[in-house]
Amino acid sequence: MKFREDGTFHILHITDIQEIPEVAEDTLTLMRRALDAAKPDLVVFTGDQLKGYSKKFRKKPGQVEKTINRIMEPVVSRGIPFAVTFGNHDEQSGMTNDEQMEIYRNIPGCVDWLNSRGQEILHGTEEGTFAVGIRNFEETQTVMAVYLMDSRGDAPGGGYQTLNPRQVFWYKGARDTFEQEHGRLIPGIVFQHIPMPEYYRLLKKTDKKTKGAVRTYRTHANEYYVLDPEKYRSGSFKEAVSIPDNNAREFESFREKGDIFAVYCGHDHRNSFVGNCGGLDLGYTPSCGFNEYGDGVNRAAREFIFHEEDPAAYETRLLTYKDLVGGKPSRPFRDFAYSHIPATKEEAVAKIKKYVLFTGLAIAGVQAVRSVYKLSLIHI
Repeated sequence: MKFREDGTFHILHITDIQEIPEVAEDTLTLMRRALDAAKPDLVVFTGDQLKGYSKKFRKKPGQVEKTINRIMEPVVSRGIPFAVTFGNHDEQSGMTNDEQMEIYRNIPGCVDWLNSRGQEILHGTEEGTFAVGIRNFEETQTVMAVYLMDSRGDAPGGGYQTLNPRQVFWYKGARDTFEQEHGRLIPGIVFQHIPMPEYYRLLKKTDKKTKGAVRTYRTHANEYYVLDPEKYRSGSFKEAVSIPDNNAREFESFREKGDIFAVYCGHDHRNSFVGNCGGLDLGYTPSCGFNEYGDGVNRAAREFIFHEEDPAAYETRLLTYKDLVGGKPSRPFRDFAYSHIPATKEEAVAKIKKYVLFTGLAIAGVQAVRSVYKLSLIHI
């Protein structure tokens, strides 16, 4: 892979498609429009391509492969290379990530260590973790590295697994390999599914009465946050940042030599903010799929434009359904429901408790009114 003659390299980031065998046409429409708008040199998928917990994957054999082929059609038909890592829901489909990667490898355009075709690819500790070197237009040197990290899945008992330490060691080895082979540090960008705990450094703790405050859970249970105006640059914060309970020190590793200039993730479907923490950009791409919860017509893919002379001085923008397609989704009532359902189990429990409390107070109020009414009748 190499930069264009004009000195740019374009990536389209697509995440949280979370589709089922009956793929939503709105999902495919958004993907097609985004691909045509960005005309990327590489498409990066960062997990939860599948709504793995859907029972539809277990009704008939071959449903996983059918769904993967369907959602990859817009990319394949345009002849664009793509790279894939995994989220916390892909493996819930009943097929392991290793087995799913074999399906992707058989799709034309898959960028992978077994499909290197002369490209500079460093294989990681497991499927979905690898690095791709991007060369200058003349192909005389590597000027940027694109890292994909499999951030693992759900943890037993709730929450999310911590990144495996061996993945952090692998990254350091890959970074040093690039440096040794090219005589200098190669600037890089990381794509993964689940955000690092340091994403909270882009937020500012507040109280629940603050406009736009978002309630958080688990490691930040019963706290409320808004975006820190001194650290964030663009985008929105609409749901709790869902992170592993333990810190794998991935952030410190990326900052160790200063080669990584940005980390982008998905996972929290309604978030799209980008900010900078300690010289490292941290950003979100919102969900793309219409068969799972999301931010309505603000579902999107994210375009990146990198410059050969300074990849860290990149440009990025969201390509939303609203801007590319316009109007309402083809199933507006279904989408309305998906736009308002809780994002996590913890959020669902909190809303149920709130509803039960509200209902209880309402019933108590009605009973109190009835008692007063009865007493008034007695006195009459």
